[in-house]
Amino acid sequence: MRTFLFSIATFLCFVSFSQSTDFPLNHAAYQIVDLEEIRSDKSFSSTIRPYSRESVYELLGTTNSSFLSKELRRYTRDSTLSKRSLFNTIYKYPADFYFYQDKSLDLHFNPLAQFSLRSANDKIGTNYISSRGVEVRGTIDDKISFYTAITENQARYPEYVNDVRDSTLAIPYQGFWKQYKETGVDYLWAQGYIDFGLSQSISAQLGYGKHFIGNGQRSLILSNYANNYPYLRINTNTKIFDYTNIFAELIGDVTGGSFGIDGVGSFSKKYMAFHHLNVKIKPNLHIGLFESVIYGAPNGGLKVQYLNPVIFYRSVEQQNGSDDNAFVGLDFKWNIKNRYSLYGQVLVDEMVVSEVLSGNGWWGNKQGFQIGLKYVDAFGVKNLMLQGEANLVRPYTYAHADGYTSYSHYNLALAHPLGANFTEYLGRAIYRLNDKWTFEGMIMAAQYGNDLDNENYGRDILKDYTVRRLSQNGNSIEYGNDHLQGNKTDLLILFSRVTFMVKHNVFIDADATIRKESDANGFIDLNTSVFGFSFRWNMPARKYLF
Repeated sequence: MRTFLFSIATFLCFVSFSQSTDFPLNHAAYQIVDLEEIRSDKSFSSTIRPYSRESVYELLGTTNSSFLSKELRRYTRDSTLSKRSLFNTIYKYPADFYFYQDKSLDLHFNPLAQFSLRSANDKIGTNYISSRGVEVRGTIDDKISFYTAITENQARYPEYVNDVRDSTLAIPYQGFWKQYKETGVDYLWAQGYIDFGLSQSISAQLGYGKHFIGNGQRSLILSNYANNYPYLRINTNTKIFDYTNIFAELIGDVTGGSFGIDGVGSFSKKYMAFHHLNVKIKPNLHIGLFESVIYGAPNGGLKVQYLNPVIFYRSVEQQNGSDDNAFVGLDFKWNIKNRYSLYGQVLVDEMVVSEVLSGNGWWGNKQGFQIGLKYVDAFGVKNLMLQGEANLVRPYTYAHADGYTSYSHYNLALAHPLGANFTEYLGRAIYRLNDKWTFEGMIMAAQYGNDLDNENYGRDILKDYTVRRLSQNGNSIEYGNDHLQGNKTDLLILFSRVTFMVKHNVFIDADATIRKESDANGFIDLNTSVFGFSFRWNMPARKYLF
């Protein structure tokens, strides 16, 4: 994989067209883009994040948002100067701690910091996040763009987040960690990429990071829940369609304990090949087709068959003996009357039509479904967006024979945090009063079927799907598998956040999370309340809604 990526990078150095850096996932810019792309009559490909700064400028032009105008100064030529700068250099412009530009180089340097303090009514009590780092982005010769960021972090999370860590050895959204002061964790976080234009319509990005596929709060295809990964992303953008390829190296399994993840040796590797075709039926109606395959083995390596950017992966997987984990599906987005956006996803892990129609509960009926609606400027209130979303994933979806082929990375789901065998409903309201004040509220109500008596009922995607709950003769049950089977568990989360921007990209948050989880058999009865404040400097906000 490394040799392949190095070869690609060497080739790209000799062929390059004008390029742009991306807005990091969860950047404040996405709140504005979500509103404006629904209001707009232009065609905007919103399904695959992160978005490039150039694509956002092409959508919005010289935007009315002072915040975005400053973020996109390379394109908007915003000449706004900071009211206070040091030596006419430090914070000369509001969006840049330090900025340098000449004929060949456009360079932006910013510090990264987050300090959060929260109180919870669980056994952890006070929890916190302390992050310090730097971010550098820029463009060379108007042809090669680059981005790199690193933070050093200590954190203590609420008990329900620690439960995920204890069961998977992984911290949601993060990777390698070590124990810090008994109940805390210490970890480094890094992200970076270089971006090349291969032609006027094709670009390539070689990096270490992650992606989010979809227009909803959740993704059934690829989300940012797991750790970063090395990848090659190729984008082909035309007037009538967009085509995206992602080739990534993932971690099949990690080892460790309460002290953290082992820091000696090499973790097992596996690979992902993903492609997505977004067809622009109309400027306001996009339909996407996607396919993904996960493969790996203890002594396996990269399979060159999957490097073909326009091959049907399922066909290749069959030719290889069908030992890989392939998915297909579709997504759509339909913006209606510049006020509404209807979106959804259908994921097919495995399906036999006759088995689906029979209603006999065949275990191989493994599919996922999403439907959602956004309503902007709701009830005539400018910048108020309401959103409703439903997600359903059947038992054993995403799972496979082992960690080398399950739809996971670093022991965490690549798609939905709840894994499989669940139904979820989400409601969200976000009101952007102005560039200074943002108010957000969310409600999540979910049901899922947990394992019982150490038998696999289909929620844990890391378990071997050939070893399922057993029949009386001791064999895994083929039929009679119902959605939400197992120990039916209810999960309810209420979340609210008020954000004030002190100065450009410097935020103060006040947030509250109320979480209730209980099951039908009385094994789980958790009521957690978390309240607190955060200071963020050039860092995005994050929710722990699982």
